[in-house]
Amino acid sequence: MIFAISTDDRSLMVFPSETEAIAYCEGLDVEAAGWLFWDDRGNPLEPEFTVPNKRGLFGATNGVYTLVVASVDHHAHLTEALLEVAAFEAPPPLNSVRGILDYLARGG
Repeated sequence: MIFAISTDDRSLMVFPSETEAIAYCEGLDVEAAGWLFWDDRGNPLEPEFTVPNKRGLFGATNGVYTLVVASVDHHAHLTEALLEVAAFEAPPPLNSVRGILDYLARGG
């Protein structure tokens, strides 16, 4: 499971897998810090691009990335980041701060 917060509207989404998170969160937005990611234990993840995003005069193309353990101080643990979430786009019980905290307390 991957937790992702859109930095634009501060909404949290929950994806069943890394593949689904990456398919939804476009590389251009990710590179522009439009998304922050966490694993199923709330540990920060960061994108690692294997194919860079491309920008040209007439358009842009999304690159290819994977999610890896974030470098120290990249961004906060999910428990801290939840304080900034404005909306939850996830099925119950992961559609609230309490639901996610309970999930993390059980070890993911």
